Amino acid sequence: MTHNKAAAHRLIVQAESIILERKGTGVWSGSVHAHTDYQTRPVEWIIEFLNVPERTLRWSMNKGYGKHKWDGDRDPIIKMLETLGAGKDCGVESATGTGKTFIAACIVLWFLACFEDAIVVTAAPKKDQLLLHVWKEIGNLWPQFEKHFPQAELLTGKIRMRPTESGKEKWTATAFVAGVGADEDVATKAAGFHAEHMLWITEETPGMHPAIMNTIEHTRTDDHNLHLALGNPDHRQDELHRFCEQDWVVAIRISALDHPNIVSGERIVPGAIGRRRLQNRIKSYGGPGARFYLSRIRGVSPAESEDALIKWDWCIAAAERYKDPELRIGAQALGVDVANSEDGDKGAISRWQGACCTEVEDFKCPDGNLLGRRIVLEARDAGIDPRHVGVDSVGVGAGCVNEAKRMGFKVRQISSATKAIPRLDTDLMWTETYEDDTGRVEATGPRVIEAERFGNLRDQVWWWMREDLRKGTIALPDDRELFLDLTTPTYGTEGGIIRVQKKEESYKLLKRSPNKGDACCYGNWVRRRRPAPLQKEEDPVFVDTADRDYGLERMVARHKKLRRDEDREWRRRWKKIGRMKKRAGL
Repeated sequence: MTHNKAAAHRLIVQAESIILERKGTGVWSGSVHAHTDYQTRPVEWIIEFLNVPERTLRWSMNKGYGKHKWDGDRDPIIKMLETLGAGKDCGVESATGTGKTFIAACIVLWFLACFEDAIVVTAAPKKDQLLLHVWKEIGNLWPQFEKHFPQAELLTGKIRMRPTESGKEKWTATAFVAGVGADEDVATKAAGFHAEHMLWITEETPGMHPAIMNTIEHTRTDDHNLHLALGNPDHRQDELHRFCEQDWVVAIRISALDHPNIVSGERIVPGAIGRRRLQNRIKSYGGPGARFYLSRIRGVSPAESEDALIKWDWCIAAAERYKDPELRIGAQALGVDVANSEDGDKGAISRWQGACCTEVEDFKCPDGNLLGRRIVLEARDAGIDPRHVGVDSVGVGAGCVNEAKRMGFKVRQISSATKAIPRLDTDLMWTETYEDDTGRVEATGPRVIEAERFGNLRDQVWWWMREDLRKGTIALPDDRELFLDLTTPTYGTEGGIIRVQKKEESYKLLKRSPNKGDACCYGNWVRRRRPAPLQKEEDPVFVDTADRDYGLERMVARHKKLRRDEDREWRRRWKKIGRMKKRAGL
């Protein structure tokens, strides 16, 4: 609709309203009056002024709910509206096809209608998400709204309650694009919204940039500046779930299994999820328990993202192995993440015994050099080999490494940005073993040099942690903060090269440094991986008798030793010949 047509349409509506008012049946008095009586009663306003059937909002009114066991929150739409009516922030983790977009449009119009000079801002990562979702529904509801506010003006992504005051931008609703790659300029624009009565509605909140979410929080200065965050959850570290975990936020979960179209078997809400469509989605998502079943059907935040490097369930399983004595056989090791700040990032130390991480300690670390001294003293007291002490040597970690070196203790330096180390995949190498005549265990499995698989050393270190957890070969303490650090990074491949998400990205998601996760990975990287040699069985005890021929026994033992020495020498020579042929290209 063009501007001229829209103006003509408003004049016609106003004229019709004046005629109805003179007849005693009008709904408009000629001036703009907020519906203040409904400020705490959004449900009643939506039903009365937008003609929305109550049973589409209050699901329990429909048949089938008498014995229904709610999977999510009971009557979640009503709970959402009552939360906002009470002046509280609301976070909604929802399945797809449950009508959250339609109710968000109703909320935009309710807030504008009931609070004079209010500002409503709808935000989404992409412009298409704004104009095709909430604002499309606003357009569908506009004829009902316009009957009561005929002077209001609907434009593309904008509502003005007083068009003549458009320059002041008061009593408006605005669509605001907050891209995933939002920079400071976008965040600055978001900070420009201020009003006594203000409502932020963030669609597709899991995709919102952390900078925008922080800006929204800081720009809400008045007590009646509310935030409604909506979306389909991605994982427990996304912006929606983090918002829902705030103490002052009322968190609501909407499950498709509770929808009236599903429970009643009737088409209560046109366009929403239906029974046949639900069954098809359950099959395509992999059935109950699958990640997309949890997020898209039940509205449950999965423990980690789809492309997470490490799965939450692997960490839980590792914690269950914590008391396994077999995993504690072996040398001790330390992994150290260094910090150099009084009040900022913390340092961390992971302590290992064999294949078990016994503890991950984080602490304030104002001086990297002092931490170097502490590490050396602890390692020497515990008798830990310097080769099994891994220290982050990047930036402030250099001081820690240098101090250890000054004290004559050469630790293993882990510089994340350097090339991956061409080391053998020891897990594969030790899948097959044999014992020689002396009782020594040797690895005979495939020898795979894996350096070319990784972009840098950090990718390699974190990948080894992933594989050890996936295979169930290590144990971890039951430390949920550690689990968050480990499950936050994602990974991908570029030309066959494995690349783990950069530490800076994990920092943005966690709002802190993943120091425990780094320290744990460093300790796992430097720990002794070769299994302890099998104990040689004791020779049987012979009874000493006068008939025993000790000379013959000594001669047989001497011949066995000579054969072992000859075999060892031949193996050494054949290996040397093999290396020479390889160099010669034979």
